Amino acid sequence: MRAIGLLALAAMLAGCETPAMTKKECLAGDWYAAGLEDGLGGLRETNFDARAAACYEYDAMADLSAYRDGRAEGLFRFCTPGGGYEYGRAGKSYLGVCLAEDEPGFLGAYLEGWRAHRAEEERRRAASAYDSAVYTIEAYRDDIRRARRVLSDKEATEKEIKKARKSLDNARDSLPYAERRADELLYELGRADEALERTLGSLEGWRRSREFEAARATLLEAQQIARGEDAINFCTDDASDGFNRPECEIRSGAAVRDRSGERLCASGPAKAVMLRRGDAYGPHADAAFVQVYQVFNRDEQGRTARRPDNQFVALFDAEGAYLGAACSPFDAAP
Repeated sequence: MRAIGLLALAAMLAGCETPAMTKKECLAGDWYAAGLEDGLGGLRETNFDARAAACYEYDAMADLSAYRDGRAEGLFRFCTPGGGYEYGRAGKSYLGVCLAEDEPGFLGAYLEGWRAHRAEEERRRAASAYDSAVYTIEAYRDDIRRARRVLSDKEATEKEIKKARKSLDNARDSLPYAERRADELLYELGRADEALERTLGSLEGWRRSREFEAARATLLEAQQIARGEDAINFCTDDASDGFNRPECEIRSGAAVRDRSGERLCASGPAKAVMLRRGDAYGPHADAAFVQVYQVFNRDEQGRTARRPDNQFVALFDAEGAYLGAACSPFDAAP
């Protein structure tokens, strides 16, 4: 049975994305366990290189075969609806590590988890703002108490009394505003609590919505691009703004070409970020729909350009199969 230890997975997700190898772990040489950990964390096999480099200084040999066996077992447990939900709820970006047949179920639950995560983040921000306001109130009240102690101290100097009066006046003037602000933020916290409760209670219904289907299809299509384009290392997503926007990594020295193979659309190292998704049009009418990507080149230091350098269009048939690329939204079909 492909059940996953969700508590163990959640604990892992709370840690760093690239687990470090301690000297003890390197010398123990349990590379199966290292691979298992990375698989359960949804990490790519390239993380083996980071682990091996950490062990190099201890003259400890890395075992890629054992690592792969462990990672395969970890992914077997990870690439489930339960794993997807916990991964999304932890606010992690999927790195395209699951088998194609496992992705629809995984990504569906992943999107639900991300939706819950955003509501929880809003609630956390509201709670943090309210706590900060309460702290400010207490600080002003402490200022008032300290100032009064100084003013009642018969041995206080003129300078201390002057400073205390200034502090007392400032705290008295500021305290009413701080209290009103805290009341406002307490109201916002209540609204965030209600929104979180509504979100968690409506996940099942949202899963039947067009919005959900479009979001899942968008991520699945990005993984089709990653599998269909040799130049693309992997595709992930960024849902930090509330929208799942696939991002694809183009390998250094590799090229994305149009379907005819005659035109160069993009070359690496670069990041391709989905700009929009929609029905095919004009020269791309033979496709069912498209994803338009903006390409941001990277320099020798790995820094990503702030502005896009060019675009390419990913073309799909009605079943979501990747048909190839066109170099711009206005290219004629080959």
